Amino acid sequence: MEIILKKVFEVADYMDSFYLVADFLLAAYAGYSWYRQAEIEIRARYRMTSIIMPLLLIWLGYLWDYLDLGQPGFNLFLALFILTGILEASAGLSNERVVLSGYFRRSLKYSEIKQVVLTAAPPAIGDLSIAAFETGRNQVYYLRFNKAASEVAAYLMTRLERGVNIDVRQMG
Repeated sequence: MEIILKKVFEVADYMDSFYLVADFLLAAYAGYSWYRQAEIEIRARYRMTSIIMPLLLIWLGYLWDYLDLGQPGFNLFLALFILTGILEASAGLSNERVVLSGYFRRSLKYSEIKQVVLTAAPPAIGDLSIAAFETGRNQVYYLRFNKAASEVAAYLMTRLERGVNIDVRQMG
């Protein structure tokens, strides 16, 4: 343990305190996101924008010469920033919660859901459904699944509280 602490303080000497705090916060957030994703039983479709946006921001920062790539703390910050973007792209349904893809709200308890609207794609398209979860605060969260709406509805019925309406609709 002493050796690990010594190495941490050696690295901290080279890093600005901002990067030290930012790297710690991003690492903690990545760990929390990873933990929530490990619980997912029905996976939603992967959100590519969660990966493209961090890469685009880094590319623009490099292009416009805003990035200081020589600083070890900053390089770790960039790596953690990309990692959290990759982790944020995953979402789905777990036993206890709806795991969302987003930086500001990572999960939604089933007890907070007041209504669910499931929209099924036409049979010609295949198994595709969109779920809209409405909370008591009139917030709506959307997830897309590569599963039939009936399969998603059956899973949700066993987890949602009594009285929560699941409205299944057909596209087109």
